[in-house]
Amino acid sequence: MANRLVAVKWTDPEGAYAHDWSRVLLMREYLRRAALWAEAYRIEDEWPFFDLAARIDPSVRADPALVAWMEEALDGRVGLPIAYDSCFRALHWAALLDAGLEQLPALDDPFEPLIMLFERGGGFGTENRSADFSLAMVRFKTWDQHLNPEPIVALDHDVLDELDPQGWERSGVARSEG
Repeated sequence: MANRLVAVKWTDPEGAYAHDWSRVLLMREYLRRAALWAEAYRIEDEWPFFDLAARIDPSVRADPALVAWMEEALDGRVGLPIAYDSCFRALHWAALLDAGLEQLPALDDPFEPLIMLFERGGGFGTENRSADFSLAMVRFKTWDQHLNPEPIVALDHDVLDELDPQGWERSGVARSEG
């Protein structure tokens, strides 16, 4: 997980712009999954970016040396605190999964859509309780408004690559290629 997060091109406006539509879908999928976990653990505060691993078992955290390495690697590269903090929450989540806790509900990984979103163009802006992706915004709403058992999008880069041009076509916005 740490290697994936450090490899993200955090300042890649062309990549982010080219993948805006799939990144919107990935944010919606993250919110859907986070809502299911919030419901399972009755997490009403810190929505929508909470430290799920700490809520489930605060004694299980990522190795401090790995956290320090990732802090050094990401320092000054990740724009907003929401994205920066989410990286460490995903790292602690990976440590929780590695610990092999058997009592976890059978729900999809909450952080994978967010990590894929980062991999497809870095972070995102926030404004008025929304994630801002240059030409589209995703409202955070409340966790219960995102409850949905059905996935929003397949977590497959090839599928997402096919969706990006379709989103541009539907938007009616002329896309710059240069």
